[in-house]
Amino acid sequence: MRKSILFFAVLTLAGIASADSAKRAYRGIYYGPKNGTDYEKEKCKLDMYLPPDKFKNFPVLVYFHGGGLTGGSRGGPHSVVPKGIALIAPSYRLSPKAKCPDYLNDAAEAVAWTFKNIKKYGGDPDKIFIAGMSAGGYLTGMLGMDKRWLAAKNIDVDKIAGLLPVSGHMITHFTVRKEKKIKSMQGLSDEFSPLFHIRKTPFPIFIQCGDNDYPGRQEENKLFVAMMKKYAKQPASRIIYKEYNGTHGTFNSTKARNDLSQFILETSGMAEKSGLFDGKEREQEKVKLLARSFGNESFMNVENKAWTDSGIEILSSGGFKKKPP
Repeated sequence: MRKSILFFAVLTLAGIASADSAKRAYRGIYYGPKNGTDYEKEKCKLDMYLPPDKFKNFPVLVYFHGGGLTGGSRGGPHSVVPKGIALIAPSYRLSPKAKCPDYLNDAAEAVAWTFKNIKKYGGDPDKIFIAGMSAGGYLTGMLGMDKRWLAAKNIDVDKIAGLLPVSGHMITHFTVRKEKKIKSMQGLSDEFSPLFHIRKTPFPIFIQCGDNDYPGRQEENKLFVAMMKKYAKQPASRIIYKEYNGTHGTFNSTKARNDLSQFILETSGMAEKSGLFDGKEREQEKVKLLARSFGNESFMNVENKAWTDSGIEILSSGGFKKKPP
């Protein structure tokens, strides 16, 4: 009887293990330094979720959680996994126990771990995307724009496939400012802001915000995009900005996450171009918005222009002017 019970228990445990293997999930992998502190050993961990076996040399999304650099736990958009994208979700040290640049170093360590290890799990190190929400978006922007963080780990950030900050600070993060004894009402763009490190990147950038996001969050992301285009000469097709219905805490829902995964799939060559990221959709939305404001939604495109029946010319630059008589 005892042997039967023991045999049943072994089978049950084996079933649990195989179920976890079927999900292809690895949790609590330590990515920090070999001689890390107790706090590093606690926080410098990542969870990894691999797509189904049928996907080979799959793209990888490293996704940093939000929480103001003072809270939060590792996680991310699990909806990408069945589509053929691996999800790596790191945690990192937090303020006030950690100070700037500890969390930046941790974020760089997690990405470096991915570059050095993902191939043995079936992923493609040439298709690594970095993303994150809010504070995670800030870390994403910093790693992508300031090359020194990953260079310190012997990784060239220009080897990533894409950068996807989701409603992240483009100025110096408010927690970093607080650590510097700077009031939150005082804006700052120093070496710890993505905006400070404007440069033309070989990888595409896709930025998402809510249309009712935190005060100033949309504006600083739009400023980042404008400066990338104007001064870094980043092609418009290589830096996309989209807003979604909702607040900072609610906009990152199904539509936003579907667009995020679609961007990765298209950039990786796993999906045909949908037109979502070529700028045409945004121009037509501007046309429709202006046409509605003039009481007429009919319009047409002629070459790189669009005319509304109300006599407004929409330029390819996104501006508009009155149609000449």
